[in-house]
Amino acid sequence: MYTSFEKAAQDARITGKVLETLEFNKIKSRLTSMAGSPFGRTVCEKLFPSSDFDSVSEFLKETRDTVEYFDREGQVTVSGINDIRDALDYACSGGTLSMKDLLDTAAFLRSVFRISKALQKADIDNNAFCERIRMLVPDNELETEISFCILSEEEMNDRASDELYSIRRKIRDAQSGIRETLDKLIRNHSSSLQEQLVTLRNDRYVVPVRAEKRGDIPGIVHDTSASGQTVFIEPMAVVEANNRIREYLAAEREEIQRILAMLSAQVATVSDVLIADIALVGEIDFMSAKAQLAIAMKATAPILNREGKILLRKARHPLIDEKTVVPIDFEVGVSYRTLVVTGPNTGGKTVSLKTCGLLTLMAMAGLMIPCLDHSEVSVFGKVLADIGDEQSIEQSLSTFSSHMKNLVSILGEVDESTLVLVDELGSGTDPSEGAALATSILDEFYKRGAVTVATTHYKELKGYAINTEGVENACCEFDTDTLSPTYRLLIGLPGVSNAFVISRKLGLSEEIIRSARSFLSEESVRFEELLSSAEQKNRESEKLRKEIREMRELVKKQSDDLVTQKRWIEDGKKKILDEAREEKRAIIEETLVECDRMLSDIRTGIKESSHREAEEMLRKIRGNLRAGLHDLEAETRDLSPGDIPGERPKEIVLGQTYFSSVIGGTGLLVKLPDSRGGCVIESGGVRVTVSKDTLRVPQPDGTNETGKPKKRKRSGNVQSPSSTDRIRMNKTQTTMPELMLIGKTSEEASVELDRYLDNCVLSGIKSVRIVHGKGAGVLRSTVSSILKRDPRVSSYRLGGVGEGGDGVTVAEL
Repeated sequence: MYTSFEKAAQDARITGKVLETLEFNKIKSRLTSMAGSPFGRTVCEKLFPSSDFDSVSEFLKETRDTVEYFDREGQVTVSGINDIRDALDYACSGGTLSMKDLLDTAAFLRSVFRISKALQKADIDNNAFCERIRMLVPDNELETEISFCILSEEEMNDRASDELYSIRRKIRDAQSGIRETLDKLIRNHSSSLQEQLVTLRNDRYVVPVRAEKRGDIPGIVHDTSASGQTVFIEPMAVVEANNRIREYLAAEREEIQRILAMLSAQVATVSDVLIADIALVGEIDFMSAKAQLAIAMKATAPILNREGKILLRKARHPLIDEKTVVPIDFEVGVSYRTLVVTGPNTGGKTVSLKTCGLLTLMAMAGLMIPCLDHSEVSVFGKVLADIGDEQSIEQSLSTFSSHMKNLVSILGEVDESTLVLVDELGSGTDPSEGAALATSILDEFYKRGAVTVATTHYKELKGYAINTEGVENACCEFDTDTLSPTYRLLIGLPGVSNAFVISRKLGLSEEIIRSARSFLSEESVRFEELLSSAEQKNRESEKLRKEIREMRELVKKQSDDLVTQKRWIEDGKKKILDEAREEKRAIIEETLVECDRMLSDIRTGIKESSHREAEEMLRKIRGNLRAGLHDLEAETRDLSPGDIPGERPKEIVLGQTYFSSVIGGTGLLVKLPDSRGGCVIESGGVRVTVSKDTLRVPQPDGTNETGKPKKRKRSGNVQSPSSTDRIRMNKTQTTMPELMLIGKTSEEASVELDRYLDNCVLSGIKSVRIVHGKGAGVLRSTVSSILKRDPRVSSYRLGGVGEGGDGVTVAEL
């Protein structure tokens, strides 16, 4: 069975000893253990890195898509499935499957149905994992048929067919008749029986008879006990019935075989669908295993490139316990193609080398790798490695010979698409000759364009890396205070031997150390001192960078928290104020309507004696409500332009319709803004001066007017849902700046004037003329008395020349 993975990558796959050297096979074994089906395990076992960039990109996307699905919807497990491939081949060749094989097929069909149901929860677009599930073809009908007919690996359901049910009923009837006959025989010959029971021998019903009493019960002897004291006799009275049962049993076996053959033929009929589903389940299980491995390793999907760049951020070797592994930052192939890693033994050089190689192979196999986001890995044509001591006594190879044999093989294959990993380059021979060979081999790798990572102890290679463009030094940090490696990789800095420092701390006398230093050239001493100083300064700067980074992260977190908290407070405050204003407005509106209703009732039903007192009380209530309404409107007008719902107009155009929060609705712009930003809007025949900052583009759904849906409902005598803005607009259109009271009584004039002042306040009229006539002066006195104590009136006076004289009172509101 070949999957899309193998079909695309078979010719480009990377095989050979390098997979074992870099321990890729251990990763593959761990992946295989996470597969839940034999089909998935088969795919995992055939996993190899690929050198085809497009294939690797597709494989990595499959893994990333599966992890994304698992994060959103939970894992899809493939388990409880046995391998039915051999059984399927046998059925296709015309064979009859056993009950176990058919039950395994039904279990597989149930798993297909269960997996396909995962898309009912989420079907993510352009997701490879969902696409595989979508391609499954469940066959519930065949699964139901098999599960109904077969109860277990050894039992067929009575109702599997009418014929089987009839045969088994006959068997039960015959068995019942035999038992009745034998029960009578046992009661009549109890003394002749060893035990008073009925048993089976060779599928025939018999009774245990004492050997010395065998003549008492005529019949056929089928067996004798080990002691010889008991013989099992089939009485002649049940021989014929036993014969019939044997015939029925034979018929039952034939019917069971016929049913199994029928079910096997049905399996063969849908074999193409089953084969396709097997392949898909294998891929789904394989993708699930890759996702589970990624989650277990806290891995991420690297960015792929073709340029030989490897850029790993906080990379961890996946086979080292995550509690002890030290993450490393690794870079090669960006500004240099060769990296020379130096440092003491057991300092982490080989682990760094293997981390680079193994994570590269994992990425090329479509696996996510344990490192931070935005890490990069190149897809190489070949990955070649010489790591470890492989000296062989049988082949008479020394350590140096073994390494050199591997290097000769690598030199025969290396090109610009190759990643070369070499551990302890040039070791195992004379240091001067080994260093020369190592330098020459590195230079050859560089000339051929390969990306090379090599570890060494030779100081000559440090100098080669310093003096050669495209070659860089790196070292594994060593803590001279604790005399132990930190396992951190420092790129750009060659390693220091630290031999003298370590010896001094271990107690070697200063005299011996001075003597040893005298054997070194002055240039070597200065070089080591320079490296030691650079490493010390690098540690100090790294410590400072870490502190600065942590401080920046802390400040950023605190800043983000403050911004979030401020936004939350502002949003909460605005919401509370909006709700409070809406509630206050609704209460005032309802109360005003209720006052009008009460006033109407007073006029029609209250006696004259209490009429004035009631009206006076209502006037005070209405006055207080008007004051509250005035305050509420002031609050609304004080809202900042940013609180007004809707979009600001990019350009204010004469004759265009705009929404304004001042009038609570839309109107036609009849005058452009003046120097102070005031413009004139006409609505309902009334012109109002508003600030240009309150203008908004009208929304077709009317959200400008309300900003949010109404919360309160009214019924009965209470006015239908309307805002104060609508009341004001209505009063603006119907109220005139003059009131005619001539001909009214004092009581009628009082009520009329009170209502008129309400309407004027709501409509925004600031100056009114009240015509009461001259006459005896009764109405003039009544008007003066009312205006004097009304809080809505700021001033009033009698009309002047041309205004009506004493017959008119002019009031400013």
